[in-house]
Amino acid sequence: MSVTSIIARLLSAGLPGWRQLARRSWCSRQRSDLSGLDRKIVWLHDGDKMPWALWGVDNGFFELEWAGHLPYLRAVALVG
Repeated sequence: MSVTSIIARLLSAGLPGWRQLARRSWCSRQRSDLSGLDRKIVWLHDGDKMPWALWGVDNGFFELEWAGHLPYLRAVALVG
């Protein structure tokens, strides 16, 4: 377990709403990375973030796709 994971667990236990705020912040950062001109996908290397990525997909931040067994995020396709 990483130091970041330990700190996040301590904060989520001590501050109500911290987990929701951290998840929203992480998803916003990934969406921002996807909006760059040279960035088409973001590889999801941290398996602990998979629940956050699924939440981000459910809330329209990005799309989740797979390259074999490796998950990656892609910007939401614009309709119209």
